Amino acid sequence: MKLDKLIFISMIIAVFAFSACTNPAEQNSADTSPQEDSSSVTGVDLSSPPSGSNATQEKWDTFDDTKKQESWDKYMAENPASTEPVGIVIDLSTPPPGSNATQEKWDTFDDTKKQESWDKYVVDNTPSDDGSSSAAEAAPAPEEVVRTPGSGGGGGGGGGSSIVSVTVGELTKAPINLYYYGLGELKAGDEIRIAPGSTGTVVSIYVSEGDFVEPGDLLFSLDNNDLVKNIERSSEKWNNDLDLASIKLSEATANYETTSSLYSKELIAKSEFDKAKQNWEEAKLNYEKIQLAKTIEIENLQENLRTTVAISTGRGYVSNITFKKGEQVNSGDYVEIIDIEKIEITVQVPENIITRIKHGQLVIAKQASAPAYILEGVVTFMGLKADSNRTYEVIAEFDNPNQKLLPGMLMEAQIQMAQYSPNFIVPKVSVISEGADQFIYRIKEGVAEKVPVETGQSRGAFVQINGPIKEGELLVLQGQTYLQKGATVNVVETKKYLPESKEF
Repeated sequence: MKLDKLIFISMIIAVFAFSACTNPAEQNSADTSPQEDSSSVTGVDLSSPPSGSNATQEKWDTFDDTKKQESWDKYMAENPASTEPVGIVIDLSTPPPGSNATQEKWDTFDDTKKQESWDKYVVDNTPSDDGSSSAAEAAPAPEEVVRTPGSGGGGGGGGGSSIVSVTVGELTKAPINLYYYGLGELKAGDEIRIAPGSTGTVVSIYVSEGDFVEPGDLLFSLDNNDLVKNIERSSEKWNNDLDLASIKLSEATANYETTSSLYSKELIAKSEFDKAKQNWEEAKLNYEKIQLAKTIEIENLQENLRTTVAISTGRGYVSNITFKKGEQVNSGDYVEIIDIEKIEITVQVPENIITRIKHGQLVIAKQASAPAYILEGVVTFMGLKADSNRTYEVIAEFDNPNQKLLPGMLMEAQIQMAQYSPNFIVPKVSVISEGADQFIYRIKEGVAEKVPVETGQSRGAFVQINGPIKEGELLVLQGQTYLQKGATVNVVETKKYLPESKEF
């Protein structure tokens, strides 16, 4: 019995001794060895594709959950050490998950607006150490980071030691013009038609369509043989009458001189002297009457002759000739001359606009097929009566250097209605709103300053502002969404931001 107990105790001691000799590290390794997990990766956001996926957001939305999970499983298997937040992949080509913007609307946003939307999504979906999704409660340790507009980094202002890359422009004052936009057809500045002065046969045409003429240039002539003959016959007749009247006047003059001498010596009676004087006066009057009649008749005949020759009364291009050489013409025929060194454009404007337009106001026009060719003119006429469409006619006149524009061309026109006084003008995206307050960022000595402003009139992408600012100071144009007051900046570009005044 005692022997049996001794043997049992010896076996227990041997077992404990064997366990004590076993390597503890081997035991720990065996205890902590990972078990193979063949299950899918969980905890990912299946509403967006993994980083680097070829699938766009639009295509991803067509996948079922099984296919989305397979894609994420493959991504996590290939990127086990990835530190990218699961489900948050910043891709500015697609809207963030849960966004109200469709892909079509998203494509119309600029990079700044896209980045702001993604920044908000990242902040709202980045978990903190205690499991909450507020990024503000889990502020990282300060480190120097250079942020650039359009990068994948978070927005809402750089940290205390961040350097933000920005694009700036010099603050500029300019007026804002208010225009009415319309379409109109060009007309020649002046159109004249030279018609024949009488009926007749065309014997000569001295110009062709497209020729440039000056005042006084010959255009065409009619057959004038009969008129020339009439002038010759009339001249001959009046010359004969004048010769006869001249002889009678000479005789009367000689008789009057003789009787005057005799009467002064009292050699003849006074009645004889008076008769000689009367004859002389009648002969003189008759000669003058014949001479005047000849002048009038010859001038009339010559005027008729001049009607057979057409002369240009203006400057311009021959645009139309309604007859040919050898044809019979009348007052309905003509040679048309147009002046296109000055041109006109007619625009129909509604009744609520016509009262805001005045004579002499600026009009800017460009050809629809040649937008780079821009002209400036002034309003020269405003209609006082509306047409059937309740619109009024406005005519503007332009200089047409080199005659590049021709009548009938369609033009786009801007008619100035008002001009607001010069003030600071900035892009609307440079003005940041915080509740009812608005401000811009100004850069001084590499540091961002937050400047409160008030907005005024706007036009397109620009707005007038008032505030404690000066011309030439640097306004942040890009990168303002990453800035905070006092942030250090890196100015990567300084550019002009106002367009040319003639730009449409």
